[in-house]
Amino acid sequence: MDRMRDPVETASAVGRAGGGGGVGKPAGLALMVGVVLTFVGSIFMPGNLLIDRADPTDYRETMQVLGDSAVLAQWMTFITLISLVVMSLGILGLYPLAKRQGGLSGRLLQCGIIVSILEWSVLIIASGMRHFSIHLLQRAELGDYGSLTVADFAEGALAVHTNAAAVTLTFMALFPLATLLLGLGLTPRFGSMDVYKTASVLMVLGGLLGVVNFIVALNAPDLGLDLLLYVNNSALYILGICLFIIGLGMYQGKSELSLEAA
Repeated sequence: MDRMRDPVETASAVGRAGGGGGVGKPAGLALMVGVVLTFVGSIFMPGNLLIDRADPTDYRETMQVLGDSAVLAQWMTFITLISLVVMSLGILGLYPLAKRQGGLSGRLLQCGIIVSILEWSVLIIASGMRHFSIHLLQRAELGDYGSLTVADFAEGALAVHTNAAAVTLTFMALFPLATLLLGLGLTPRFGSMDVYKTASVLMVLGGLLGVVNFIVALNAPDLGLDLLLYVNNSALYILGICLFIIGLGMYQGKSELSLEAA
């Protein structure tokens, strides 16, 4: 029987196979594709930026919008779910690099990778809950079923959506921490202030902003949830672009993202 290989060794082999001594073209490509799909799922989700924009803190209004465009909402939710899995595969390509890096920055990078996968896993769960809430809205359109009335389906959808919002709050708490750790781990690897180091520094600053924003949201709700959500969503888009840039560096086999330079 063949000896089971250590997952990190396997990841290292995949990275070397990516060519150019980098952590691997497949991992970098996965990270970039995942970010793009996340943007697509978010922008075209009914109730968000482009289609029937709704107040995310008004759960009934949000559910009405999702119900009016249920098929599109299901597809955008599915795209978001897939994008999170793809991004997780991409960010794992950095783990061999982080393990070889050593020192405090290496530990921070390892921790940032782990927390990133945890936060995306939480969002995957929330996406599954959204799938079910939209499904209940679709069932409501079909009328009563057995002992279940249209009102039962509608109230059930609202309850699941509210619980999904609570789960998403965990993501909102973890994402700035993960981003901060990733930025702190990546920044020391870059000497000159190029686009990659700029992205890493922005991850640090964005992570700090996210932590402050979350703490303010918990302790000063009178400032207005709309403002706090706007800051949070803006940070998410900016940090998504930063992740895309890091993925581009991985894909191109940039020396600072090379196993040989770790």
